[in-house]
Amino acid sequence: MSKSFKEMTNKELRQYMNDHFDDETGELAFMEYSSRLDWKKVPANATPEEEKQIIEDLIAQRTQK
Repeated sequence: MSKSFKEMTNKELRQYMNDHFDDETGELAFMEYSSRLDWKKVPANATPEEEKQIIEDLIAQRTQK
C-alpha cells in the first residue's frame, strides 16, 4: 500500500477495503474509517501494517458487540 489510510479519499478507501477484506468486513471497515470517528486511535506515525492491524482490531470489536 503506497498511501496511508489517512491520506486516502473515501473512494480509494472503499476500494482498498473491498480488495483486502470480504464483503461484510470490507463494508464494516469502510464505515468505521470513512466516518473518521476512530482516527484518534491511529498514531500519526503508524506504518501501513500497523494501520491494517488497527482496522482489523476495530472490526473485531465491532462484530463482537
